[in-house]
Amino acid sequence: MADRLNDVNLEGIMAVDKLVRETPALGKCQFKAKSSWQRGTKSQVSINAWTAGGNSMSPAPRRFTVMVDEPPELGGVDGAPNPVEVLLSALAGCVTAGIATNAQMFGVPIDAIDIDLEADVDARGLLGHDKSVRNGVTDIRYTVTIQSSAPEDKIRKVKETIDRKSPVRDTLAGPVNIVSKLVYKPR
Repeated sequence: MADRLNDVNLEGIMAVDKLVRETPALGKCQFKAKSSWQRGTKSQVSINAWTAGGNSMSPAPRRFTVMVDEPPELGGVDGAPNPVEVLLSALAGCVTAGIATNAQMFGVPIDAIDIDLEADVDARGLLGHDKSVRNGVTDIRYTVTIQSSAPEDKIRKVKETIDRKSPVRDTLAGPVNIVSKLVYKPR
C-alpha cells in the first residue's frame, strides 16, 4: 500500500477498510509461502496471496531473503513491509533455524530444508475490526521436507523436538491453529 517503506497511503488503507467492513468475505484470503535452504546458500522465501475466490492478489510471488548462509543464524526479512509477509517469512525462518539447531544438537547432518506453508488470513483482524483475530492469521499449515543422509527416525526426532518447543507458537498473538507435516528425502 506504500510506494516507499516509510510512506503511508491512507486513502488506500481507508478504501480497503471500507470494503472489508461492507463485505467481510472479501477480507478472507490465503497466503502461500515456499522457503528453501541448502547448505552453503541463503534461505529464500517466496510468498503469494490469494483471495477467497481463488484469484492471485499479486502479479507474481514476492521473494525475500530471511537467513544468512548457515543456520541457525537468522537474518532480517529483506523488503517485506506487509505484516503478514513479515510474519510468514519469520515463521519459515524460525522453523528452518530451529530444525538446523536441533540437528546440530543431535549430530544429524542436514543437506536441505524446504517448507511449503499456507496461512488463512482474515483482514478484519489485520484492520482491527475483530479483536479475536490477532495478526489476522487464523490457521497455519506447513510441510517441511528435509534432505539428509541420516536415517528417517533421527530426522523425525529433530522435527518432533522443534514442533514441541517451537518459538513460533510464542511469537504468534492469539489462538492460531498450527498443523505441520514432515517429508523425509534420503540423500
